[in-house]
Amino acid sequence: MRKLLREQFGAEVDLQFFTSGKGRIYAYRDSECPIKGKAGIYFGKMEKDGLRLSIEGSFIVGRVAKKSVLEIDQEKAMRWLAGEDIEANVEGFWILKWGQYFLGCGKGDGRVLRNYVPKDRRIRLD
Repeated sequence: MRKLLREQFGAEVDLQFFTSGKGRIYAYRDSECPIKGKAGIYFGKMEKDGLRLSIEGSFIVGRVAKKSVLEIDQEKAMRWLAGEDIEANVEGFWILKWGQYFLGCGKGDGRVLRNYVPKDRRIRLD
């Protein structure tokens, strides 16, 4: 995972990782906490062509990423948070950033950046 984060985003993070079913990746820090069971936060998902970060994963990695971070304006940010794909001349998985906020990760095909914001986390535009 560390190698993939370096290659894809130019990022180093001090976390432990484990993978559950369907390629879902969870991240956590080692601790002495006596709580048993599932530990960590949903960090992202392994896809056949790279790592797709969750919104939380994009916050963690985006702060230290040296590449594959796309800064967008407010209009595109609102459309993204509403679940729309946005126009972007990028390929592969990219972290979206608006101001100081990281908005998740999308996959570009050179023309459009595909949105992966879950339906229950989208905003309504009126």
